[in-house]
Amino acid sequence: MSRRYFHRLFPASFYGRAILILIIPIIVIQIVLSVVFIQRHYERVTAQMTTNILRDISFLTHRIDTSPAPETAIDALSDFLTILQIEVRLPPQAAPMPERDQISRLDLAGQEIVRVLGADLPSYRRADLVQARGTVQLWVESRHGILEIHLPRGLVTTSNPHQLLVIVFLASGVMTLIAFQFLRLQIRPIRRLGAAAEAYGRGERVAVHPSGAREIRVAAHAFIDMRNRIERQRAQQKIMLSGVSHDMRTPLTRMRLILSMMPDGEDRAALETEIADLEKRLDGFLDYTRGQVLEDLRLTEPCALLSDLAERYRAAGHQITLRPCPVAPRPVFMHPGSLARALDNLISNALRHADKVALGMSLQQGWLEYHVEDNGPGIAPDDRARACEPFVRLDEARNSDTGGMGLGLAIAAEAARAHGGTLELSESPELGGLRAALRVPARYSL
Repeated sequence: MSRRYFHRLFPASFYGRAILILIIPIIVIQIVLSVVFIQRHYERVTAQMTTNILRDISFLTHRIDTSPAPETAIDALSDFLTILQIEVRLPPQAAPMPERDQISRLDLAGQEIVRVLGADLPSYRRADLVQARGTVQLWVESRHGILEIHLPRGLVTTSNPHQLLVIVFLASGVMTLIAFQFLRLQIRPIRRLGAAAEAYGRGERVAVHPSGAREIRVAAHAFIDMRNRIERQRAQQKIMLSGVSHDMRTPLTRMRLILSMMPDGEDRAALETEIADLEKRLDGFLDYTRGQVLEDLRLTEPCALLSDLAERYRAAGHQITLRPCPVAPRPVFMHPGSLARALDNLISNALRHADKVALGMSLQQGWLEYHVEDNGPGIAPDDRARACEPFVRLDEARNSDTGGMGLGLAIAAEAARAHGGTLELSESPELGGLRAALRVPARYSL
């Protein structure tokens, strides 16, 4: 559970993960640098400077305590106080002492100053680092009463201590932006290669220009070589299909001519049955193989493709219900021949096992969905994935006496995959039989 949650925290894209790999070290370095800088500056430098000024304050309070008239001691130390820019106010001119130290929450240096004053100056009572900006106001106890001392803050801490952090953060931000741009340029060839591979899986050919790092160029060349080999195999497959179709049908035709000259009998009927079965198997095999050899993408009317098939089956006397399209979609790019064969197989498969078939189409979030429903026995949920495999027959789900080679759903599934879509089998909510939904992306441009 924790591992799954941990994986969900990371981005799914390679670009997002690369950015994360870049950002995490920068953030860690910034945190470490900030902690070390704050510790060294606010704890060491400030403490050392405050300790140095404490000696002067201790000397000043000692002279005031030992003098019968504090004004005399202050007049004698006037040059000393002028050089250090320290101002001392005696009672009753001294301002009233606050009940507690006045320090801003974000004033880390001020907190260190007050800590050192309280620890190393026994006569220290209160401090105000908020009232006058850039000035430290102290109240210390003397023999003549509470003294108010004003001194520049620069005597106890450095000025503008945040400049180093600001410079480091700005430099890190600039370098991060440069790194983002560099990563984007490096990942762009990977995205192009992925888009070309995805398009090729849908039957589209996108130009690939190897670029980027050496490993990416090697992968791009390997993809181009693989695509060329597949296209050569497809060309050979087309030649083989035409040859098989001619070579196999010619002897079958001669056999039918020979049988037509034979007298009627059981032997002739048996041979005609075997020849018809062989022709059906040959047609099924050629349809399945032909579905793997795709034609070019063409703009096609989605509703017209389904309505033409419905009219053809209605003309043959089959009971086909065609539900109206909810919205007349624009023409989309598809392989019309492959998709028509897939729908034809789904319809004929439904008619083979049912007497009512309903056809429909919907457009949802950029996807076209053709669905074929029937009132037949259906397919058990556990057998639906296996039913889409070629040459698989489910005798328990479908009656084997009705014929077929188990290629109808396989052809439809292969056509859906070639379009970048899916074939989903479920139970028909209206007719109670099988519902085959063929989903393909609605692409309006290449």
